Amino acid sequence: MDVWELDSDIAFFWHIPKASGSTLKNIMNFCFDLKRAENTDGLPSLEFKRNNILNMDTTSPDGLDKSFEQREEIFKEVDLIVSNYFLAGAALFNEKHHGRTFTVLRHPIEIAQSLFHYRRKANWERTYRSDWNKITFKDYAKSDNYIGNWVVHQLTGTMPWVELTDGHLEHAKKVLKTKIFVGIADQMDETVRQLREYFGWKEKEPFCAFNYLHSNPSNTNPHPLIKRGSETWNLVAEKEKYDMALYHYALELFAGQRDMIRMFSVYRSGGALRKV
Repeated sequence: MDVWELDSDIAFFWHIPKASGSTLKNIMNFCFDLKRAENTDGLPSLEFKRNNILNMDTTSPDGLDKSFEQREEIFKEVDLIVSNYFLAGAALFNEKHHGRTFTVLRHPIEIAQSLFHYRRKANWERTYRSDWNKITFKDYAKSDNYIGNWVVHQLTGTMPWVELTDGHLEHAKKVLKTKIFVGIADQMDETVRQLREYFGWKEKEPFCAFNYLHSNPSNTNPHPLIKRGSETWNLVAEKEKYDMALYHYALELFAGQRDMIRMFSVYRSGGALRKV
């Protein structure tokens, strides 16, 4: 069996919205000194417009098309690819440039609430919805505008209007288990610790990541919370039933990763890590 060449792979962060992604991006930038692509200044360009940020868009469909055309140049400059689109983002990688995917999952009902309250106030975003200021979260959850199970749709490559089945869920579980390193939003200290060991990242200053997590979290979005077990909670839980099932499966994977992380520590200390 061949030794797994871990450190030659490029990290791919599949960024699930409102799941601590902005804070994690800051940690990777300022604490681990990782360069990534992100459109920060008008038209994309192969220039670093901000600290460690290459001005290329890997988070929108149009941006991904342009980045695909220039991926060889991008891979020469960055340590990390970030995208909200799992399959389209993964398509940037090839035989020459292998990727290792990781993500952070959050409870689907918490994401649904956070996105609703964020999109009704974030007038700088493409997804801004001023009309949502006239309705409650319960109204939104009852409406036909509510589209659930975003994570399972992403992992299985199905359009949002496609009705999911148990088969889609099982496929999503398989992809999550075999292709993605899992973090959990309400366990970010352990998530960052595992990512550091998994990728071999070196922290520039002691407690840098800790301070970002506990003193300086990014893009926070305080909002009212619905009560667990309430009518609205149960309504959203039914609409998110596949993502709910996948999230609980992800909790199991996250707990099981600790044994794998111990093997990575052995590898980075000079031992051999082999495929099994």
